[in-house]
Amino acid sequence: MDDGQAIAVRPATESLLDADIEVLKLSLRTTNVLRLNQLHTVRDVTRVPAKKLFVLSRLGRNSLREIVESMHRRGLQLAD
Repeated sequence: MDDGQAIAVRPATESLLDADIEVLKLSLRTTNVLRLNQLHTVRDVTRVPAKKLFVLSRLGRNSLREIVESMHRRGLQLAD
């Protein structure tokens, strides 16, 4: 990949990271739990490891799976 392609991809990724979590198209319940825990942007969510998300109050296994799958579809992942 040449530098021109890398530069073209980066702004789109930055834009997605700065977007509200609504772009992840999560269930209302999952979205509300993330917001209650001060996770409002996609970037906020990507900075939290799955283990820490899983221990959030009211965020169960299905919600965690929903988050991981939604982020994966967009080429993103949670922190390690």
